[in-house]
Amino acid sequence: MREIKSLLTLLVLALCPGLGCSSDSRTPAEGTPEAAAEAAAPLPTIYFKDLAPFLPEKLEGFTHSGTEGSTGKYGEVSISEAERTFIRGEDREVKVRIVDTTLGGKIAKSIRAAAEDAKRKPESDPTAPIFWDAAVGFVRYDPSEVTAEANLLVGDRYVVAVTSRGFPGTVEVRRVARGIDLAGLARLR
Repeated sequence: MREIKSLLTLLVLALCPGLGCSSDSRTPAEGTPEAAAEAAAPLPTIYFKDLAPFLPEKLEGFTHSGTEGSTGKYGEVSISEAERTFIRGEDREVKVRIVDTTLGGKIAKSIRAAAEDAKRKPESDPTAPIFWDAAVGFVRYDPSEVTAEANLLVGDRYVVAVTSRGFPGTVEVRRVARGIDLAGLARLR
């Protein structure tokens, strides 16, 4: 079964087409004073180990199957992400990913726009947008793939993506998102 690709992944690739390339002509050559200064400069994102405590430790009825994280700089773009995966049986999965990136401003606009576009939907609609104190976001469901995702902008900086596979709607991603300390994450600087 095909894994969900989060909106964040698509946005990062769309907004930064050269991301993932092995070299950047704008990057100083290795061994030069400029390269040494760039390597010593702190990243403008929160280190992934500081994001990880905001991931759920456990989900009732699920088994924790893995935690991953990374912080990196790709040309002028910095990205930190922490992700935790939970499984139930062979056919149900929930992933929670927290991302901090220098592309945050562009991604924030996209998430806010998607939430505003869906604002006319009643709260009873499974794809109604999320407008919580510490977060704004949108929810999608693909019945053909039996996948759902909630993409939240938290504290005008962080993107929290909750994805599920094998659930007949968006209830699970909303429940998991509600259980995250979004207010605490919003205060993280």
